[in-house]
Amino acid sequence: MADVRVNGKRVPPLQSIDNISNLISKLESIAVKNNSALTSIIVNNSAIDIDNPEYHRLKLETEDTVEVKIDSPEQLSYESLQVALDMAGLLIFDLKVVAVRLWEAGKSYEKSLETLLNDCNLFLSLGARPIYLLNKDPHNIEEEGQDCLKQLDLIANHVEDATLLAVHDSPKEACYVLVGMVKPALERWIGLSAKFAQILDINTVSNNLIIS
Repeated sequence: MADVRVNGKRVPPLQSIDNISNLISKLESIAVKNNSALTSIIVNNSAIDIDNPEYHRLKLETEDTVEVKIDSPEQLSYESLQVALDMAGLLIFDLKVVAVRLWEAGKSYEKSLETLLNDCNLFLSLGARPIYLLNKDPHNIEEEGQDCLKQLDLIANHVEDATLLAVHDSPKEACYVLVGMVKPALERWIGLSAKFAQILDINTVSNNLIIS
């Protein structure tokens, strides 16, 4: 009997399942009943590709430990927003690095700008994801929630403007946009994120499941 834990809790009815295929089938049934999704299975600290049929052939032994994560759209939205907040802090650091390199003539800025763009794309995706996960119409949420989303658009536009200025040999103007526009927009988004979570009702999320 493998030690199977779902969202950190041992689930005795799942202990007797002796292969991954049957376990996945049972877990997906539990997920559907809870309006959730099976997001990960880790066997003995190794992640299992749920969508790969090759993994479904694996047998479960008595000494195996299985960690399962089943998440609701609300839980995934909450986690996405938390990671976006971490990314916002990283972006502020990134743009300062780019600004310094742009301001100091002769410094190579391309690599740091590429890092900023990649981190910004991830941040924007994470920040907007709750709307899509929860199937919300962004035009039909409270005004403060819309303001939070508008800040994402502003950040994207300002970063694009700064990039264009940098590649067209206007480094000091690019610095002004990064420090004078992108940074304040990021800080405003951070300030609005708590209200955004409250409006979407994801500021307090439980991952307790009904298992039968």
